[in-house]
Amino acid sequence: MSFTAQDIQAKIQELLADGSMFVMQDMDINGKRYRGFTHAAPNMLEMLQFARGYGDKPFIVFEDQRLSYDDFYQRVDILASQLQKNYGVVKGDRVAIAMRNCPQWAISFVAGALCGAVMVPLNSWGKTDELMYGIQDCGAKIVVCDMARLALIEAELDKTDCCYLAVEPDNSDSAPGAIGDKVCAFNTVLAGGLVDGFAQPAVASDDPGMIMYTSGSTGFPKGAVHHQAAIPQAIMGMAFLGVMTMQLEGERKLRGGAEQETPLLTVPLFHGTGLVSGLLMPLQFGQKVVMMYKWDTEKALQLVEREKITGITSVPAVIQGLFSHPNYGKYDTSSLFRISIGGAATPEGLPELIQSKIGEASRSTGWGMTETVAVGSTMSGAIYDLKPLSAGVKSPLAELRFCDSDGNVLPPGDIGELQMRGITVCTGYWNHPDATAEIFDGDWLKSGDLGRMDEDGFLHITGRIKEIVIRAGENIYPGEIENAAYTLDGVQEAVVFGVPDPVMGEELAMIVYARDEDGVSVDGLRAHLANGLAGFKVPKYIELRNQPLPKNITSKLFKRQMREDFIATLPR
Repeated sequence: MSFTAQDIQAKIQELLADGSMFVMQDMDINGKRYRGFTHAAPNMLEMLQFARGYGDKPFIVFEDQRLSYDDFYQRVDILASQLQKNYGVVKGDRVAIAMRNCPQWAISFVAGALCGAVMVPLNSWGKTDELMYGIQDCGAKIVVCDMARLALIEAELDKTDCCYLAVEPDNSDSAPGAIGDKVCAFNTVLAGGLVDGFAQPAVASDDPGMIMYTSGSTGFPKGAVHHQAAIPQAIMGMAFLGVMTMQLEGERKLRGGAEQETPLLTVPLFHGTGLVSGLLMPLQFGQKVVMMYKWDTEKALQLVEREKITGITSVPAVIQGLFSHPNYGKYDTSSLFRISIGGAATPEGLPELIQSKIGEASRSTGWGMTETVAVGSTMSGAIYDLKPLSAGVKSPLAELRFCDSDGNVLPPGDIGELQMRGITVCTGYWNHPDATAEIFDGDWLKSGDLGRMDEDGFLHITGRIKEIVIRAGENIYPGEIENAAYTLDGVQEAVVFGVPDPVMGEELAMIVYARDEDGVSVDGLRAHLANGLAGFKVPKYIELRNQPLPKNITSKLFKRQMREDFIATLPR
């Protein structure tokens, strides 16, 4: 079924009309008014209780463990009762989680939330200083961690007042009992069984529900505080997108032997995309989630075949690596039909690569931030196919505007800093009022991203404010050059950044990953870029590598580190 951008806008208005399941209303959050979905759960606790009705349907697959919804909630109830009665967790206490993706991560999050605790996912890839900073900054009462994280902070435990529940390294059902005065094995706590008298507390929509630490590239991360209504509203927004897409293009059927929607979780659960899209959304819709201890492309292909994976959400670099893997053809991937790309702009050529591998897939992408619970813009299916290089259409939950460097609001279509206002925007940074003041202009969150809204209502992200390269007075957006590189066959990954130059102020440098067999050369790449870009946009420096480029903790290309390393090689 074909449709236009105007049809999309008309469908949005139809779905938001009075009497619809997606009707919206003004809601009061901390004394401010925002538009929200009327029929979304008012808080996380009510949202999380809903999934109990899925009973014996499969929910989590991890290594050799399989949990149904009943199995999952049995463990959740035990842990929640233990936290409340034996550890004294009350509404508003902070419960932090620091471990790799595993079933115990999910159990801990839901159990703590049902106690009314403020849940704090910590970066499981952080080292001692960052982990301790998060624990102390949020004032955690309980920390649930795996043994690897415990080993990093063991010498620092006396500096905190919290209790630690330790998950064994094999995530099995066997664990020792107490490990020192402050630490107890997670499974020993579960073995204690249900404690009589557990009571779910009453919470308000604007009570704090979660603190998510940013993955900032400088200094220690900051904790974005989200109120109880934010995640239910974000989940309802995902349902809105799904219904809109289905009504525009028709329902997509499971295929390749899949009997249940089965996403493969590729993103850490401490990341907004991993937590909301990878765990909480599937929980609400009765899906089966397949987890991996760590990302491995070939193992992921094996899981797609074995578990009949239907969808994968990840950053462009991971998706590109999956579909270009030399052993891709050895595995049955016929069940796979949903591909969601986020965290960075979609490179040119990637949509075509996906289509060549799995046919007419339901591809999706979007824009969001830790500070917005990943809400901002999105698109999937045939909507994605209209403008695959955009970041999608604006969420009904978001107001967007674009501003110049002086804070003036720009006219439609002009490139400026993207700013957002809405019910899912964080209330600020935990214990950091100065940082909160810096990132907000009134109610408007300053994203640091550059972008524009086109005439059809699609958002385009063009770069980061701090990534703009100013060469001889000309503003150059690295994303434009990266996209041009991706149109050359064989380019797997590309980053562009500015480096100091005594004459021009800055010059452009590009680092590209291409396999030896791809036949990409520096001269060929330079000629390719010159064919489609103005001469001053062709990088002065081009470096080819035959190994994947470095990535940060959320699998995004680690541009800052590559830039610093590259500058260190330049002559002084």
